[in-house]
Amino acid sequence: MARQIRIKGGEKNIKSGQKWTSGELSKVLDLYLSDRQLKIHESNEIIQKLATQLGRTTRSVEAQLLMFRSLDKFGFYGYRNMNKICKTLWKEYIDKTVQ
Repeated sequence: MARQIRIKGGEKNIKSGQKWTSGELSKVLDLYLSDRQLKIHESNEIIQKLATQLGRTTRSVEAQLLMFRSLDKFGFYGYRNMNKICKTLWKEYIDKTVQ
């Protein structure tokens, strides 16, 4: 695949600035859980494909995956503005696996 060109200020599309829905984040979580060793990078074709399906930018899907990875490894997210739906979905996942 051709190298992506970085756009100053970040890539934008029709959903830029819109809040993520629970359904969208659920699909991102499913991707994360399907392969926890997934290379989380904008060049990953799996991430690009999911971003296209969701109508989101590759970098925004990448950011959501990093949130789930952070919750998985450390139990918190070190950056500001963690999506509350991510925390809720992660808690639901943990609750299911504990039972």
